[in-house]
Amino acid sequence: MLRQIKVRELCTELENKLMELQYSEDSLRRYRKVFCEFSEYAGDCDYSQSKGTDFLVWKFQQLGGFVTDGEDSKNEMYYFRAIRSLAEYYNFGVLFRRHDFKGEIIWPAPFKDVTENFLRYEVECGCSYAYHDRCRTVIKDFILFLDSVGVHSLDDITAELISRFAETMVGLAPVTVAERISALRQYFKYAYLHEYVKDPIEAYLPYPPQRLRTKLPTVWTEEQIEAIVHAVDTTTPVGKRDYAIVLLGARLGLRIGDILKLTLNDIDWNKKQLSIIQSKTREPLTLPLPEDVGWAVIDYLKNGRPITDCPNIFVVHNAPYQGCPVKSTLRNSIHKILKRAGIPIDKTKRCGWHSLRHSLATNLLQNGVDTSTISDILGHTDPEVTRHYLKVDMDGLRKCALEVEVNDDVKEENL
Repeated sequence: MLRQIKVRELCTELENKLMELQYSEDSLRRYRKVFCEFSEYAGDCDYSQSKGTDFLVWKFQQLGGFVTDGEDSKNEMYYFRAIRSLAEYYNFGVLFRRHDFKGEIIWPAPFKDVTENFLRYEVECGCSYAYHDRCRTVIKDFILFLDSVGVHSLDDITAELISRFAETMVGLAPVTVAERISALRQYFKYAYLHEYVKDPIEAYLPYPPQRLRTKLPTVWTEEQIEAIVHAVDTTTPVGKRDYAIVLLGARLGLRIGDILKLTLNDIDWNKKQLSIIQSKTREPLTLPLPEDVGWAVIDYLKNGRPITDCPNIFVVHNAPYQGCPVKSTLRNSIHKILKRAGIPIDKTKRCGWHSLRHSLATNLLQNGVDTSTISDILGHTDPEVTRHYLKVDMDGLRKCALEVEVNDDVKEENL
């Protein structure tokens, strides 16, 4: 059973948390407005997520709908944000400021043991941090969903509830849906095998269709890469950070997750090399540090990075300056850089930070570097993975084309 607390008291707790996290005065003002209205609406009632939902419905009817543009849309967005923040803080004791929150979650008592043990088991099995993070996120969302319908035990989960939760994923990319369902399946399977639940509830989960990797990677030519590098605005602290990140991706082909986890201990300035344990494969990778990359990192550390005790080289640029930049923010950054470089963005393709990695591999291939060397540079555990880049080496493919032999009888028919 979750704790009982009055709506007004929970709002006060969360407001104090927002102040502790150094939210801006403008954000605090907007949150306080929602907290005040919600407290008046609830009166002396205990908090529940359904009470918050009822408040949003009431507010929606009162306003005659929510607007989607202009300053009013920002004000009204905070109704949803504040009520969701209350639900997250009530259930987990923390505030998820971003989608990819990395802080410590205090799991609700009914799910505490099974969830903590499952996540610990995933780490012991050598799962990557990215997979661990996806598991934690989908479990958090699932627990919030259960709370919204008044369910606080895995044993009370039904096939209907699983179906309703699956419906909340409508609109997500198929690969994202498959990943979230897979994470839940592993979670439920662990719960059943370790006797946290009586029935194998993973059987209720649907099996999304398997999708093969059919899309070509998005790649930029060497000229476009240089245009991207020179398009970064290095006159601002954030620009200095993004410039160093662009060079690490373009020159070394590092995954964005590995770039964001870099610390000063990963760089040997005397040997001019970088050594990391890759998040995806858990394999070590050592690469030479090009001069322009090294100076870009130094410039950011000296002239752009906020003063913080965070061990990461690259940090967020809003107080309290803890943790690495969120990927949604960086995605907007790369799109702005592409626009400044005059490179059109194809909305049917992914044009994110990973395109720098794809481009390095493809350009090396077109310059005659063998796939085994490229595999070593990119840190692939299986050299066959590198052959994916052969798909976009059109010049190389043309060299492999065979001349078609035409029979004499066919030639005569076409005369």
